[in-house]
Amino acid sequence: MNLLLVADIGGTNGRFGLVEFDADKNRANGKVNYTAERQITLKCANYPDMATMIKACCSEFGIEIPAYACLAIAGPIENGQASMTNLNWKFSIDGLRDQLGMKTLHVINDFASLAYAVPFLEDDELITLYDSHKSSADAPIVVMGPGTGFGMAALVPSQNNWRIIPTEGGHASFAPTNEKELDIKAFLLKEQNHVSVENILSGGGLVTLYRALAHNEGVEAQPYTPADVSTKGIANQDPLCREAVLTFCDVLGEVAGDKALSLGAKGGVVIGGGITPKLVDLLPESHFLERYKNKGPMTGYVSDISIRLIVNDKAALVGSAAWLINNTESLK
Repeated sequence: MNLLLVADIGGTNGRFGLVEFDADKNRANGKVNYTAERQITLKCANYPDMATMIKACCSEFGIEIPAYACLAIAGPIENGQASMTNLNWKFSIDGLRDQLGMKTLHVINDFASLAYAVPFLEDDELITLYDSHKSSADAPIVVMGPGTGFGMAALVPSQNNWRIIPTEGGHASFAPTNEKELDIKAFLLKEQNHVSVENILSGGGLVTLYRALAHNEGVEAQPYTPADVSTKGIANQDPLCREAVLTFCDVLGEVAGDKALSLGAKGGVVIGGGITPKLVDLLPESHFLERYKNKGPMTGYVSDISIRLIVNDKAALVGSAAWLINNTESLK
């Protein structure tokens, strides 16, 4: 049996898990375990670099550093070099592997890890927002999610595995479809020369929507945080916050339909990230589904594509484990 170390490391926290992997048992059962039964969370600010945090993590688990690991990080990976976007951490993947004495170390983008988790999640880790009963098992899946930013990737079936196609779809232009959204974009264009999907569909986007709506109503905006806007909007404690979260849901539906069309995602749309699960009860009150399907001559095309929502906030650990197991020859 191999003990695998998996992680989802952002700018604030590093979530670590241990997966017990037995290739012979998996072959006999025909099912692989990708779940990290033991998990801990460490504060990144408490450590000077990645190696030190991994050593601390293994000490917390009471184990030696495992031979196999996969880290999902919030930041770019290019030519074997990894950089953390919101931490001053940069490292060579091969260098870190050798420093820690590992046999295999994979480092992937955190949203790529979330996307890769989708085919391996259990039924209770997803909820269906819209079921067309026509999604195709051998077609691409688009995975997107509003959180700190707006992440997006495609999953394409490939020889009994899945290929991740990373994208920067969150930086595509925000396309208003009604007068209210035109006014919101006009407000933002006074502050910046490009308004993206991420400017609207993110934690900061909730505040942006609130500020724009307040401006267009001639009301002074309060210094709310994203949590303030979502909490007050969900509880209906502030009418502009309520309108902001409902507008957020409308735009999310619009963008989900656009991305499904652009990527031919007949395998389905999957929404991740930390914001949408909190707003899920508001979706029926919004125009989320109407906007998702409203694609002119392609309305029928999009209407055949189901939408699911990831509700497991540790799904990226599943994706890291699945990536490590399915892309390491010695574990197959």
